[in-house]
Amino acid sequence: MANKSKIIFSVLILLFLSSCANQLPPGGGEVDKVPPRIIESIPENGATSYLENYIEVTFSEYIDRRSVQDAIFISPPITKGLDYDWSGKTLSVYFKDTLRSNTTYTVVIGTDVIDLNNRNKMAEPFTFAFSTGNKIDVGKISGKIYDDDPGGTSVFAYRQKENEPDPSVIKPEYVSQVGKNGKFTLLGLSNGDYQLFAIRDNFRDLKYQKNDDEFGVQFKDVIISDDKKEFTDVDFFLSIEDTIPPTLSNVIMKDRNHLQIEFNEPIDSTKLSADNFYIYDSTANTKKEIQYFYKGGANAKQFLLSFSDSLIEADDNFLVCTNFIDMSGVTKEYDASQFSVKLQPDTLLPKILKIEGNLPEGKVDYDYPIITVKFDDGFDVTKIDTAITVIDTKGINYGHSINLVDDASFNIIVNSKLKQKTEYQLKINLGAFRDAAGNSVDSVYQTKFTTASELDFSGASGKVTVDNDSSETIIVLSSVSRDKREYKVKSAPNLKFNFSKIVPDKYLLWGFIDQNRNSEYDIGKITPYKKSEKFVFHPDTLNLRARWPVGDLNLDFTK
Repeated sequence: MANKSKIIFSVLILLFLSSCANQLPPGGGEVDKVPPRIIESIPENGATSYLENYIEVTFSEYIDRRSVQDAIFISPPITKGLDYDWSGKTLSVYFKDTLRSNTTYTVVIGTDVIDLNNRNKMAEPFTFAFSTGNKIDVGKISGKIYDDDPGGTSVFAYRQKENEPDPSVIKPEYVSQVGKNGKFTLLGLSNGDYQLFAIRDNFRDLKYQKNDDEFGVQFKDVIISDDKKEFTDVDFFLSIEDTIPPTLSNVIMKDRNHLQIEFNEPIDSTKLSADNFYIYDSTANTKKEIQYFYKGGANAKQFLLSFSDSLIEADDNFLVCTNFIDMSGVTKEYDASQFSVKLQPDTLLPKILKIEGNLPEGKVDYDYPIITVKFDDGFDVTKIDTAITVIDTKGINYGHSINLVDDASFNIIVNSKLKQKTEYQLKINLGAFRDAAGNSVDSVYQTKFTTASELDFSGASGKVTVDNDSSETIIVLSSVSRDKREYKVKSAPNLKFNFSKIVPDKYLLWGFIDQNRNSEYDIGKITPYKKSEKFVFHPDTLNLRARWPVGDLNLDFTK
């Protein structure tokens, strides 16, 4: 009997281990890059008179179970929650609530689902709808999120009744997630007037968190009725609603004449100058002015300040910054940060970091010649103009003007057109560039630059189709490369548009109806609710090659 018991026990152990082994992905072989997908659902999409207390989905491979539980959205929501039961690759979801009678339910399995083998995410959400009655709501809304990384973004849908829904307070009646391609679909919708929001729900709480979640607002009315059951091209841009003022997060004194400052977020430096800063010695109750504000070679959120006054090492010194603005337009009126004084003298001579045109390979535009010059230190700008000379190979001098970028960089704008594909010389008298410590270089810097040719460029042209001929449309070409070049034109009165002298690259072509005629796309508001401006994308990425402009493009705003 003892031996028989041991045999039975061993067999049970082997069966248990075999069962466990079936849950594990196979080892070895090629790296799995195939995203998981759902191959079957119970009930099927469109089922009616479904009265069971569960649904079931079967995956194409073994799945991280927790990832699925966080990716299931059921509309209308099951308020008392769900229970989960797994059998191999099949998940059964049991309702703790009794389903409403004669109600259409929509189930979305979002793209946060990942497989066990290589942590691949589902490429797109899986959606199906069923009804507890003998009829099913067939309203459908679909569209796309236009963003560099739309995956995982949710679309919240509310059937508007008396008051406008506030997604920061009220959870949505219907939810869908988008895939890597940005597309989404909402199924099983009843008749009604819908408001939709695209939300990057970072906290996964089905609520909009201002300043944390990116959002998008619809640009057209969506009213599902017996006459119109489906809406397509309900598209969104994502943006951030930033209401938190920026802060001065760090100040380091590099030597007796330089401070390196850092903000907690990107700052609109075009609206800042040395006048926005001063040093306050709280011990001596004195104030010292900043002479130069500039980027130099600092990192993304950093800038440099320089000054000629000496500071007292033993005193308490604070850098004060006033009226600085982040990239969302939020202003901080006052901030201050204490720093330690360093008395090491500045012995470094001002150095040129960059001289180039604004075209690829540093070439200069022959029609509108601009050369950018960037130094590593601030300087007195009053003598720049006389320190610059632009000449051709014959020694002919070209007049120019100076446009300051900051206190260490400027643009040289040649006042006349230049010849195409021609070499010119730029001379800079470095003795005119004296930093706050009085350092300068007693020499003339000489370099050559080359103008572009019309054969270096491409172009794009076409027309727009609108419901109202008086609509003002802005057409945009946005490059998909790291350069992030952007070109804008207004459509002509005949609704045609033309881009010329475009730097060759791959571009997205899109446009928007400029309702407030400010030439900027209006993202709309969540609360108080305001629709965004209508926009439309050309379906294909344009590969604009040199000497090969693309024509006959069409942007249709009537859909």
